[in-house]
Amino acid sequence: MSLYAAPMSMYSGKVRSYFRKQGIAFNEVMPGHPSYGEKIIPQTKRGIVPVVELADGTVIQDTVDIIDHFEQSGQATFSVYPKTPKQHIAALIIDMFGSEGMLKVAMHYRWNFLEHNKAFIELEFGDHIAPGATPDVVRQVAGKVMQPMQAYLPMLGVNETTIPAIEAQYLELLELLNQHFEQHPYLLGGLPSVADYGLMAPLYAHLSRDPYPGMIMKSKAQRVYRWVERMNAENADMPEYPDYPPQFFANDELPDTLQAILRLIARDFVPEMQCMVSEINQWLDENTVEEGQCVTAKPRLKSIKAMDYPFRDVTVTGMVIPYQLYMLQRITDYFTQCDSEQQTIISDCYTTLDLQNLISLKAKRRVERPDLIEVWGEEIA
Repeated sequence: MSLYAAPMSMYSGKVRSYFRKQGIAFNEVMPGHPSYGEKIIPQTKRGIVPVVELADGTVIQDTVDIIDHFEQSGQATFSVYPKTPKQHIAALIIDMFGSEGMLKVAMHYRWNFLEHNKAFIELEFGDHIAPGATPDVVRQVAGKVMQPMQAYLPMLGVNETTIPAIEAQYLELLELLNQHFEQHPYLLGGLPSVADYGLMAPLYAHLSRDPYPGMIMKSKAQRVYRWVERMNAENADMPEYPDYPPQFFANDELPDTLQAILRLIARDFVPEMQCMVSEINQWLDENTVEEGQCVTAKPRLKSIKAMDYPFRDVTVTGMVIPYQLYMLQRITDYFTQCDSEQQTIISDCYTTLDLQNLISLKAKRRVERPDLIEVWGEEIA
């Protein structure tokens, strides 16, 4: 099996960690390799990583779809989805927050500190498109990839007005995570869940590997940095926690340290998601779409429009990204399929955490990915 990925890629770290923890063998290939253009892009219709090519030639793209394929195929050593309702919902919420809600943080600390990061990420991005080339050639070609990535900052709403709030969120999150990992090796106990993989996306490639944010993590949150190392290990790698059982918390527990992280998500991310769903619903009212139609004008585009949303004490002008519905639906779908007793347990718990709105938040249409591309699904009554 081939994993088309790169060390500096945010989402590659999520899948690579999953494969290592599950003992799934893979051969990592840079997207600059000729096989990527020959075999992968014709199917994905865009340059994107991570992408998995199975031994039979089947191509899977997107971290959710890749992880779920191996969960459902029986190749996983243990499931990364907790079986109990409160923990399952927590895992999905944190996965979404890490994968989507921390984009501003990850991009800010990579691209706004180039006096510290440039030499390092030039080689990283150059290797991405010219693996095996000399360092001089690698640096020369790096700009072809770096410039488009830098251009995302204003589209994400990262600017002088919002940066203090972005940095305050990250430093608070680091402190809360550090307190949690002082007591527990993973977010939900003694095994990594999709919550861990979701946070691994920004916390590995951007925030621990890049020089400037890596210095912050090591100096302010050593236990978080140690968790990043643990997530990249092929074994449990938790000698700091002797005799800690390799299982999720007993009795569907959400310890106080985890609840504190969930409350941060409620305050900082739920308003963004509510605005996103509202803006998508308005866009759907104003535009005629058919089931199966690409959610954006072209598969390579992420957004359909801009939107304003509240974030701490500022207003952010960011992007409306229909893909985020794909992750949100995992939360609402799980809640819907629970029985009435489980729904009551979830509602009671997440009301106290101010996350009840996320459990029922739905757009007027679903987003599906039948052929590696996000498309509009059925209307929701």
